[in-house]
Amino acid sequence: MSRMFLSMGACLVLALGCSPAPSAELTDADRDAIRQYLDEVARNLSPEDNEAWANGFTEDALLMFQNTPTIRGRQAIRAWGEDTSETGSPVALSVSYSDIEIHGSGDWAWVTTSSTATWEGVEGPVFGKQLFVLERQADGTWLAAAEHVSSNQPPPSN
Repeated sequence: MSRMFLSMGACLVLALGCSPAPSAELTDADRDAIRQYLDEVARNLSPEDNEAWANGFTEDALLMFQNTPTIRGRQAIRAWGEDTSETGSPVALSVSYSDIEIHGSGDWAWVTTSSTATWEGVEGPVFGKQLFVLERQADGTWLAAAEHVSSNQPPPSN
């Protein structure tokens, strides 16, 4: 009987020792870096130069902007932001974020925000919401692996 308990104890120790460590929760430094990322997005958003804004995305990122097909990859996201005639993308003039909630674990974070944006040709600000999925890079920076943007306005009626 004691052999059985010894065997079970050894198996338990091996099983617990081989289990992966739980993912580390985000630190205050992570949350500060993510807030800085959002500040950089707002600062880099420009109709004149989308390169800095697009560099906030991973190479294989997804951008899901309301009423448009999913845009796949950093270069396609950059082109979408620059070539409004071909892609139908709106020209964003500014964005600010509020009601920021940051959650995550390990190298992944998801961020929800309320947003206020101004768009070329649109009177007044547009209020919306965004969901970012961020991935920590090898150098410690955070980039968007996916972003969803939508307006708080109801869809047009038929």
